[in-house]
Amino acid sequence: MSLFFKLGAATAAILCFSIALIVLLNFAKFETTLGELQQSRLRVLALDAKASTEAAIDLGLALPAVRDAQQILTRVSGMDPDIRGVAILDRRGTVLFQSGLHATTHLPGSARERAAWFEAAAAAHGGTWSHSDREALLVGAPILNPFSQPVGLVLIAYDRKALDARASAFLHTFARQALWPLSIGFALVCALMWTLLRPLGQRFQVMEQAFRNMDGPTHVPPADEALRAFDARYQEASQALARAERSLEGPA
Repeated sequence: MSLFFKLGAATAAILCFSIALIVLLNFAKFETTLGELQQSRLRVLALDAKASTEAAIDLGLALPAVRDAQQILTRVSGMDPDIRGVAILDRRGTVLFQSGLHATTHLPGSARERAAWFEAAAAAHGGTWSHSDREALLVGAPILNPFSQPVGLVLIAYDRKALDARASAFLHTFARQALWPLSIGFALVCALMWTLLRPLGQRFQVMEQAFRNMDGPTHVPPADEALRAFDARYQEASQALARAERSLEGPA
């Protein structure tokens, strides 16, 4: 395998790795930005439902007795078709009201887990809490009574598959739109590397052939002027070394 082929293969591998890395980094950045954007939208919806529920509590009603809670959740769940469901929980994780939740997209987690989510949301800064897993993106906002004590939690469950589908669609679109420019750029780079490396490869071949002939049985001086000067110095050094060896051996 020639040195020229090795250099060309290494350059092509580096280019392919660089392109793949750029695509993956852009995809990861888009996926993160998409998740943050969707969380921001769900926070707005959760805070809106929280404010409407707290307005009813301020009238002196207990959280389970809020009649408009079901309408509030129905309105929120209808704002995005990818919302799996919206629920209002008490501090023990019991579901008091829910909308959009059914057998195939039930509220995730057990009552104990939802109680832990309530505690995390009550201690969260900024008024909202979020959690993400493979199934759903959860965003919650604690419901406060007139004494600013958390008595419930508005929880929105968003379908995680919808986010993954959007990210995959972006990756396919990006790959499809960037395929031709990347292919053309890769071909141009390969042609440029061929133009630059081919003379270098030929030069190395000439040098390799010249070095092999230096110690051959029939010495032929190289045609290249620079190699001819090197060959002359090499032959002088070889002859001097041979004379030194004979002088050390002495007469037989």
